Amino acid sequence: MDNSAEAVTIQEIIEREWISTAFHSLVSIKRKALLGVEALTRCTAPGEDIPPLDLFQMADQAGCLLELDRLCRRKAVEAFAPIHAKNRGLILSLNVDGHSIDSDVARSGYLLRTVKDHGVNPNNVLIEIVESRARDTAALADFVGYYRKNGFLIALDDVGVGHSNLDRIPLLRPDVLKLDRSLVAGVAGHMTRLEVVKSFVQMASRLGSLALAEGVERQEDILRLLEVGVDVFQGFYFGKPARQMPDAEIIADRIDYLAQKFRANATERFATQKALYARHDALVFSLCERLSELGSTGLDQALTGFIDEQEQIECLYVLNAKGVQLSGTVCNPAKLRKRKRFIYEPARVGADHSLKEYYLPLRAGLQKFTTQPYISLASGNRCITISASYKDRDNRSCILCADIDHQEGE
Repeated sequence: MDNSAEAVTIQEIIEREWISTAFHSLVSIKRKALLGVEALTRCTAPGEDIPPLDLFQMADQAGCLLELDRLCRRKAVEAFAPIHAKNRGLILSLNVDGHSIDSDVARSGYLLRTVKDHGVNPNNVLIEIVESRARDTAALADFVGYYRKNGFLIALDDVGVGHSNLDRIPLLRPDVLKLDRSLVAGVAGHMTRLEVVKSFVQMASRLGSLALAEGVERQEDILRLLEVGVDVFQGFYFGKPARQMPDAEIIADRIDYLAQKFRANATERFATQKALYARHDALVFSLCERLSELGSTGLDQALTGFIDEQEQIECLYVLNAKGVQLSGTVCNPAKLRKRKRFIYEPARVGADHSLKEYYLPLRAGLQKFTTQPYISLASGNRCITISASYKDRDNRSCILCADIDHQEGE
């Protein structure tokens, strides 16, 4: 904090109510709509430019965090009330400092009274909480339960930041999980970060929550996040926070543009995958037909020949009807990760695959199955496995498994 912040005290800011509200858009691409706005605090003390984080740090140090927090929320509700009167479909997202929530605050009803006094429906208010700042988990759960019972929506903010307590997510069962900007920025070119986002999206889906990505600035990140199930976005791509409501026309134009890009990309991606998987299926069935001419001997030699012919295949191996490996695991040496050999090692004859994802569907009666991408224990690479059943020369049921580098499928 610079020296200019010392020219005014936090007590004076609170007493004179030198606080205003800026609104930042919450946008849904798939619904093609502005869902609502988040209220952001701005200091209006004459001659001062105190960032919100510094403002709350000053209040925390002075022991008046709750007073500032309540003032900011009241100002936000006051600014939103006329907007709500004209459009009762919009959501107001309010930040509540988790550090200020204790047993006395949990059921005080201050926010409920504030909202009702200004004619705002609690059903249109989303309470954002940075749960990691809450010192009292019981009070936090009580606070969430009280406001949810009174019609408010609950969001957990900054999800994905290192200090987030994942145990509190299923405990609080929020309506919205806000994925932190540090997690979503640059996600289009960062596979590991994308996988983390996917896990949060899946968790949100299981909990009945909505995943929201905040801090988005790049088109390519938004399109990638749409692909993995994120639908609601907040960030500079849709405009910077302002004291007026966001420009509906500008937002509509950006939503339409993204929707067209997403639809075109998805259509192209599905067509490419369909063609690629069709080629993979044809290849695997062709190999099964050739293996059906063999008995229990000569499998490894035949698989080696297949690998030499088809460089896109990473590993091949054959199982019996019980999921026990009949052949060795024949791998393309160019695709093995030499540095990780002590962790990843191809399975050997006799290995039990009966609990593997690529075996169980065939056990249930399918003729062929293709897995989702995963990390191969044989190579350490990200791959898919296509498994297909066939009868060998002696009429025994066998299963051919082909691991294919997932880069081939992207």
